[in-house]
Amino acid sequence: METKDISLSIAFEYLRSKTKGATSFVSSLAYTCVAIGVAVLIIVSSVMNGFEKELRDRILNVIPHASIEGILPLSNWNEIYESLKDNQKVVGVAPFIQSQMLIGSLDEVYGSNLIGIDPNSEKSVSVVSSYVSKGSYESLNEDSNNIILGELLARKLNLDIGNQVSLMLPDNNASFSGYFPKIKNFKVSGIFRVGAPDIDEGVAYINISQAANLLSLKDNIHGFRIKFDDLFEANYLSWEVLMDVEDLTDQVLISENWTFTYGPLFEAIMMEKTLVGLLVFLIVLVAAFNIVSMLVMLINDKKAQLAIFKTMGMTKYEIRKIFIYLGAMIASIGSLVGLILGLSLTFLLSSRVFEEFINSLMQGTYFISYFPVDVRFSWVFFILFSTIILTLLVCLYPARIASKVIPAEVLRNE
Repeated sequence: METKDISLSIAFEYLRSKTKGATSFVSSLAYTCVAIGVAVLIIVSSVMNGFEKELRDRILNVIPHASIEGILPLSNWNEIYESLKDNQKVVGVAPFIQSQMLIGSLDEVYGSNLIGIDPNSEKSVSVVSSYVSKGSYESLNEDSNNIILGELLARKLNLDIGNQVSLMLPDNNASFSGYFPKIKNFKVSGIFRVGAPDIDEGVAYINISQAANLLSLKDNIHGFRIKFDDLFEANYLSWEVLMDVEDLTDQVLISENWTFTYGPLFEAIMMEKTLVGLLVFLIVLVAAFNIVSMLVMLINDKKAQLAIFKTMGMTKYEIRKIFIYLGAMIASIGSLVGLILGLSLTFLLSSRVFEEFINSLMQGTYFISYFPVDVRFSWVFFILFSTIILTLLVCLYPARIASKVIPAEVLRNE
C-alpha cells in the first residue's frame, strides 16, 4: 500500500489557499516574475541565436573561410589546386582573380572589387549563387561578357538586368605614352543581395577567364578561395594548408582567413549574446527571491499550523519539504506559463506580418531588416531546468526557518 507524502499534500493545499493582503500580492508577483523571466530569456536567446546563425550562414558562407594567394600571380598552379582538393579538412577550393576597379554606368561611377571566378568551383566555397535575386548565376560562362553585381551597387549605378556597364582597371603594361587604364563593357546578367553592405556594395563577379584577359594574366591566377569542414578552425587550418602547399611552388604564398575581416563582428555578437543573457537571467534571480519573500511571509501566517504539525509528530525534514515542494510548484507553473508566452512571442516575431512591419520601419538600411529567430530547444530546456534548480536552492532558506519553529513558544502566544 502506497504511503501518501503528507508534505506534498500540505504544500498543495497552501498553493490552492486564497491568501489575502501582502502575502497574496507577493505570491502573484513571484508567479509573474518567473513567467516573465523565462519568457524573456527564451525570446532573447532565440533572437541572438538567430543573429549568430544569419551571420554564419549569410556572410561567413559567402566569403571564403580562407584564401591562399601569391605575392605575384601564380603560374603552374594546377598542382597546388589538386593538393588542396585532396586535403580531407578542405571541402571546397576555387581559383580566383581579384582587382580594384572603377565601374561606371551612364549616370554614376563607383569603385568596387572585381572578382574573377569559375562559377562551378565557386559554389563549393560560397553560397552567393543562392542569393541571386535577379538574373542568373550560371550566366557567368567563359565566352560571355557578363557581370553580376551586388544590389546596393546596382542601385547606386541605376542598373538592372541587361544594362551595360564599363569597367576601368589598371594596365600594368606601359606604353610609349605611359600607363593607361583598360576599359571594357560588360552586360549585367545577375544581381545578388546577401544583406551585408560591404558585399552588396563592394563586390562584382565575372568569369575568371575574362578577368585574366582584362589583367593580362594569361593562364595565371591570384590565388585560391578555400572552405573548411569547420568554420571555427579556419584560423589554424589556413596556416596548415599553406605549409602543405608551399613546397609545391617557388613563389611566395600568403594566407588569410575570415577572422581578419569578420572575426571582431562575430565575437561582438557572441559577447553581446552572453551579456544580454546574463542580464536577463537576473530577472529570474529576482523572481526566485520574490518566492523566498512569499514563503517567509507564508511561514509567519502559518506558524500556528506548523507548530501543530510538529506536535502531531512531523519531523523537521518533513516541514522543510513542504516549502521546497511549494517553491518547486510555483517555479514550475511560472516556467510553464513563461514557456508558452516566450515561444508564442518568439514565433510572432518570425511571422510574415511582423517581418514586413519591421522591414517597413528599417527601409532596408540595416544588415538584417527583420528579427532572425533560431529556437534551440536545448537552450529552452536549459532555461527551464536552471530556473527550477535556482528556485529550489533559494527555497532552502525559508524551509530551514520553518523547520525551526518551536511549538511551545508559538502556541503559548495563540
